[in-house]
Amino acid sequence: MDETPTVPTLPVLEELRACYGTFVEKLEKSRASSLGEVMGNYFRAQGNPRVTYAVEEFNETLNGHVAALANDLGSRPAEEAEALALEALEQILFYPPSRNNTVAFSLAAFEGHALPLIPFLSPERRKELARRYTRRTSPRMMLPNQKKVWNALTIC
Repeated sequence: MDETPTVPTLPVLEELRACYGTFVEKLEKSRASSLGEVMGNYFRAQGNPRVTYAVEEFNETLNGHVAALANDLGSRPAEEAEALALEALEQILFYPPSRNNTVAFSLAAFEGHALPLIPFLSPERRKELARRYTRRTSPRMMLPNQKKVWNALTIC
């Protein structure tokens, strides 16, 4: 019998999904509750402190998860590492779109965290991911970090 090898799900991938869910939830709850709070956030140099705190916390958590995953993938067979990297990249690059501009922009700003995982992909997989990525965001409209991801996917 020909069996397809099963790729284990890593706890860090589950934690990655959970941290995205927590981050989106915090951003959605960070809306100002009164006109005074809106005005205070407008005149504050850092903007809404709840958004700032959520972004800083998520950045630290995401960095840790991606570093741990990249470190782990380096010790795995190429096919398994690619499958696991692809699973993480799906979360980082193709999260569900949001109508909330704060959420959408914040998630787009974190797409650059995908860079350490791209080397684990085969050239064919990179091309496929690059095509999907450009359908989601045109290269002309990409943020600088998104351009870096797109370049890493297209240069094989």
